[in-house]
Amino acid sequence: MKNYILVVVMLLTIQCINAQSNIDKDVNTSAINLVIVNYNGDILLKKATIGWITIGAFYEKRHTINEVIDSISNKYGVSITKPNLKGVFTYKFDFNNTVSIRQVYVAKSTTNDLPTNKNVEFRWAPKDEAIEKFKSTIPSLGEMIAQVIDYPQVVWGGSFLIKKENNKKISMITEDFYPISDASTYRESSNDPAVVKALQKYMEGSSYNKREMLLSAFSDNATLYLTNRDGDFKRYSPSEYADFFKNAEKGKFNGRDAKILEITVTKDIATAKVEIAGPDRAWVYIDLFLLKKIKNDWRIISKTATRVDK
Repeated sequence: MKNYILVVVMLLTIQCINAQSNIDKDVNTSAINLVIVNYNGDILLKKATIGWITIGAFYEKRHTINEVIDSISNKYGVSITKPNLKGVFTYKFDFNNTVSIRQVYVAKSTTNDLPTNKNVEFRWAPKDEAIEKFKSTIPSLGEMIAQVIDYPQVVWGGSFLIKKENNKKISMITEDFYPISDASTYRESSNDPAVVKALQKYMEGSSYNKREMLLSAFSDNATLYLTNRDGDFKRYSPSEYADFFKNAEKGKFNGRDAKILEITVTKDIATAKVEIAGPDRAWVYIDLFLLKKIKNDWRIISKTATRVDK
């Protein structure tokens, strides 16, 4: 009886060891890809042995998301605004039983300078060029980033199958991209690039103290209805509003993190909603805009705002 029990124990031990070996061999992973965009709209590329990629990291320890992102920025010496989640994608593999979860975050660089880590080759590239380089390195990476950059108002989901053919890994989409944030925020017709461009002039001009760029977003006779620091509701001209930034260093990020929440276009007029947040969201404003297409150029003709963090 003792011998029988000993044999059973040995068999169970062997099975546990084999099971543990299989677990160690096929481990699910989670990774963050951090897409960094400067105020010219260029995307940061990092040179790796396989080609140009984004910066990123795997969850190798019990880290929170913020800890992983902080470790990425500290490792490469990048200065960025608070990243926004723009996509969650899954990788399945035909050569093992693992699943990899990829989270794609987008952040703005606070400078046009390259990261300070001199041991890594970096470069800025225009969006289309960056996407092509990502696709030539890892096709699925380029497809994911193209989706989140082209449609930034939505958090996207999707799935890929990674296969091995002739000792080379290839990817194919197994689930088309779909919104995993509120689908009602997705308005394909709302993403008129000319309207977005006018809003970007306002956002970049006010976030980087670029007075001339800020003025170029408005029509000459635009009106701004704002509550000043004394609590008085006043009307301002574009020039008066731009003067708020005239004493700050031009081109230096001033902490205003801006993102477009909503755009609605009707022929040659449009409305837009933009969120403006301070560092660590110490204050948050919602800006409402009225835009008009004037001689084939979209301009802001009116703006108002309200503070919402209180």
